[in-house]
Amino acid sequence: MSSTPRPCARCGEIIPAERAELLPDTRLCVGCSQRSGGEFDLALTPENLSKSGSMKKNYSSFRVEKKRRPVEKE
Repeated sequence: MSSTPRPCARCGEIIPAERAELLPDTRLCVGCSQRSGGEFDLALTPENLSKSGSMKKNYSSFRVEKKRRPVEKE
């Protein structure tokens, strides 16, 4: 699977082909991603799997919410 080279949304440098292949929805190059603290905010929410009305809480998994951070040009 090869992806077409595209520029970074922040600095304009070309995103390396390896990064674009592993993270197809990335908009930032490695340097900009490290400087900005990442491209996404992640939130974990425990899922309660117990029966309705039960006092016992059964959290066996988590739901991951991934929200894209805004990108500011350098």
